[in-house]
Amino acid sequence: MRSALPKPIVPFQGKPIVAHLIDSFRQAGVHDIYLIVGHGAEEVKQTIGQGVHYVYQKIQKGTADAVQQVRYARRWTNEDVFVFVGDSPLITTQTIARLEAHHRDTNASCTFLTAMFPIDLPYARVLKNEKGELLACVEEKNATADQLLVRELLSSHFIFKARELFGYLDEIKADKDNQEFYLTDIIGIFLKHDLKVETVLIENYKELVGLNTPEDIQWAEKALHS
Repeated sequence: MRSALPKPIVPFQGKPIVAHLIDSFRQAGVHDIYLIVGHGAEEVKQTIGQGVHYVYQKIQKGTADAVQQVRYARRWTNEDVFVFVGDSPLITTQTIARLEAHHRDTNASCTFLTAMFPIDLPYARVLKNEKGELLACVEEKNATADQLLVRELLSSHFIFKARELFGYLDEIKADKDNQEFYLTDIIGIFLKHDLKVETVLIENYKELVGLNTPEDIQWAEKALHS
């Protein structure tokens, strides 16, 4: 972000990036919110304030490792749990509600948001068969030339049955190149165990774009008015 501020609290439309997402969840009726903090944790806590639970990821070892930290924050039973990245402030309350409704209506173990992206972004490819059934998700760096042509992408916005999420997290292996643990790997693990995984394809891909640079923020501000 070329900023001294931790990315979650870089301003966007007058408030921290992550605050937009927190507000969307609250408006969707989700109030038990856990914010995973690492770099600049105390500054993030001071800015966001009370109303969320803070969980520390002391060593940055990937998205699955971040979720592991929440695993020990409370006792998880039969509830559903959303897992979203915190840099996508354009996601709406309606999209969150639609994701939750589809997840419950289909009794899925995992449901995640996808969109058809007309722009190139380093997100995982969603691979489906001719019937539209999910086959796999492949990170961009591991995708073949043909898989890279797939335009349906996911950007890590999930809802899980909590018991199954935390029951299978330990099966995720560290990436051989950087030793990070990617939450997207759990999709393949669920499919291997014959657990039901659903996708929700949304029309506006812009909602799923993560903001990483000042140019991204400018792009997102224009997207709000286009």
